[in-house]
Amino acid sequence: MNIRPATIALIAFFAAMMIAFGVFAPRFASASNMEDLMGNFSFIAILAMGEAFPILTRGIDLSIGAIVALVGMVIFDMVLILHVPGYVVLPTALLVGTLAGAFNGVLIVFVRLQPFIATLATLATYRGIVYAISGRQIVQGLTTTPISDRWITGLENYFDVGGGLGLTKIIQMPWFPLSFFIMLGMFAALQITLLTTRFGRSVYTVGGNAEAARLAGINTGRVIIASYSISGFCAAVAALLLVAKLTTSTEALGFGMELSAIAAAVIGGVSLAGGAGSVFGPALGAFLLGAILLGLTLLHISQYVQQVITGAILLAAVGYDRLLLVRRQRRLPAGGS
Repeated sequence: MNIRPATIALIAFFAAMMIAFGVFAPRFASASNMEDLMGNFSFIAILAMGEAFPILTRGIDLSIGAIVALVGMVIFDMVLILHVPGYVVLPTALLVGTLAGAFNGVLIVFVRLQPFIATLATLATYRGIVYAISGRQIVQGLTTTPISDRWITGLENYFDVGGGLGLTKIIQMPWFPLSFFIMLGMFAALQITLLTTRFGRSVYTVGGNAEAARLAGINTGRVIIASYSISGFCAAVAALLLVAKLTTSTEALGFGMELSAIAAAVIGGVSLAGGAGSVFGPALGAFLLGAILLGLTLLHISQYVQQVITGAILLAAVGYDRLLLVRRQRRLPAGGS
């Protein structure tokens, strides 16, 4: 497997940031901070990995944050109003997210809307549905009632891996959140899917040239719908983890997370031109963003400066991706002559 130059650059930049913050903000490398980093950004990594699939097909999913809110409110209503047991809520939540993502794909394939327009429209639609079914608004007394179903709250759990391996006698180790292991499991499944299956190869082909993929016998519509379904599924997983962490859900859940997911995917080397990238980069990109925010906070850098720095990193990633695209296009005529 060839590693893209963008991925190599990302790994080097991530390592440099970790070393720099470790030197200038000594508390950065503490076990508690690493625990917070994993606990607070694993769900962003999951969202970014899901977002990678629409981008790989030369699309985009702006509704992923709204799907998080939709799934979160479905969980809230089912548990606190309908009193549905958690073992039924879990698969239902995943199904709702997957269907919401699939609907985006249907709009793009059959209604022939541009991905940006389609998912911008469903962003508003899903947010509207969230307010329409909001159990917090329907039953006012539930506003402060926490979710206590163990099937849900059990997702917010931490494990003393270092203690189990006897490493805490040598070095202080963070407790690893269950969400981090769920993220690793999803990373393995999605990466294997992209790199070793016929569907994964079709995703790259459709993103590289949809017309050529169609002429090669690939059902491009099915690939696009499946890609958006995966994005919705990942949003549902993130919603479950967030609800477990907060023990509730609000109408604002997931607000702005689509921007974080897209930023992490692009910084992670997923080309906006489609057909290039993987889920490794987006996952690492999410933790890179988290590490930068954490490090800058420890250095007492204001939130406004943090936003400027984050934006600059995103612009640099997009510019680098554009540079690689231009280089590939310049090589094509030479290769064909």
